[in-house]
Amino acid sequence: MFGVPQGSVLGPLMYVLYTVILKQVVARHGLRLHMYADDCQVYLSTSVDDAPLAVDRFTACFADVNTWLSMNRLKLNTAKTQLMWLGSSPLLDKIACQEVLVLGARIAVSSPLATLTSSSTASCH
Repeated sequence: MFGVPQGSVLGPLMYVLYTVILKQVVARHGLRLHMYADDCQVYLSTSVDDAPLAVDRFTACFADVNTWLSMNRLKLNTAKTQLMWLGSSPLLDKIACQEVLVLGARIAVSSPLATLTSSSTASCH
């Protein structure tokens, strides 16, 4: 038997203790992790010129996160994984990468707005 009964008093504390190492896994790649309940956001700040390097760091980070998850009987849901570029429209238009390969799944760049600022579909790996 694994896990903590859902709705238990100790559930949130046990989850935090169980996943605290995940922050260290992400930090090894120079990225930051924000967790809320069972959702995680991995992020970094980068220049437009360094966007391809940022993508490489993300994919390497996700490979390590996936390894940690597998070792702890958890699974990364690539269907719910999103990538989002944030910045001004002139800067975002300079980023050609609109799709990233993460653990064999193609993750399309999501827009924080209802419409995308760019219609290109360049792929990055």
